[in-house]
Amino acid sequence: MAQLFISYRTSDGRDKATALARDLGALFGDEQVFLDKDDLRAGVRWRDEIAATLRGRPVLLLLLTPQLLAATDEHGRLRIADPADPVRREVADALHGGAHLIPLLCDGLETPPDAATLPAPFDRIGEFTWRPLRAYDWQHDVTRLVSDLRALGIVPAPQGASQGSAATPETVARRRWPVAAAVALALLALAVGWYTRQAPPAALDGASSVADSAGDVSGAWLATLSADETLSLSMRQTGEQVELNSRPLAIAQRADWADYRKFWRERFGSELEAVTYRGKGSASRLPGDDLVIDIALQIFSSPGETMVDSGNLHSRLAADGKSMTGTLWLNSQQAERPIRLQRLATSR
Repeated sequence: MAQLFISYRTSDGRDKATALARDLGALFGDEQVFLDKDDLRAGVRWRDEIAATLRGRPVLLLLLTPQLLAATDEHGRLRIADPADPVRREVADALHGGAHLIPLLCDGLETPPDAATLPAPFDRIGEFTWRPLRAYDWQHDVTRLVSDLRALGIVPAPQGASQGSAATPETVARRRWPVAAAVALALLALAVGWYTRQAPPAALDGASSVADSAGDVSGAWLATLSADETLSLSMRQTGEQVELNSRPLAIAQRADWADYRKFWRERFGSELEAVTYRGKGSASRLPGDDLVIDIALQIFSSPGETMVDSGNLHSRLAADGKSMTGTLWLNSQQAERPIRLQRLATSR
């Protein structure tokens, strides 16, 4: 039975929940972390499955995003006031069973909410010590959370049991593959102009050249987000696993990065000159259907390896294997954008 249960509001917490689940799974073992979208089996009654998991008294990690508390239904009523709200049921079942709750204050909320003003059972979250979970300081926040979980008796998986090698709180924060960011900038705008002035990069990290079949996304791709906004990427697929990389992107001369670069200078005493995109995820296909990729993205400083944003890429490969269409989410923008990717020929 899972020892960690992640509760979140889908509308603005999905990607961060996915990222946290994969980070914690890398250290404690995937079987110890319950995330509904990953762990609900086909054909089961989802409410019964969640209730059964919560009866095991796992630690409930509650992602306090703006929409978790403020979301309303079609009549304008708060969803947390509805006894049928899934998040409310999860919190109520966990507290009723005596589970330990850790509220995680996510980007978009500057201070913990006044629990006394919230409906039951959320009026009890003030009884528990909250922790921050910020995209721009993810590594620090996850490392601190891991220490808390260890203090509660959650034991890391034996070496090789989860990711094939020993994990530490410090390395697991760097390994996350996905996902609300405090970065109030349009981070994807860094692709405008800079990449269009560059030659498309060859496939990175040993990625193969253009695949002959529609079942492999390995190679170089040009992603189009708008008429004047493109981003060059490289992907490598090994079985059902997919990796995404970009070369360092220069941002020193970009006006849209000025505010964040100022924040960086004040916080770290150095200049942020470039960033890189990375991601890991999965490729899957139902019989007779197109290949679908789902990649959790991270944006890192270069050099330095400090994460500055995160998000998710979800796309479908065309039957001819030459293009993909889908959506791109970045936590800094808290919005989904359509995206089209075109495969680029690379030298053999």
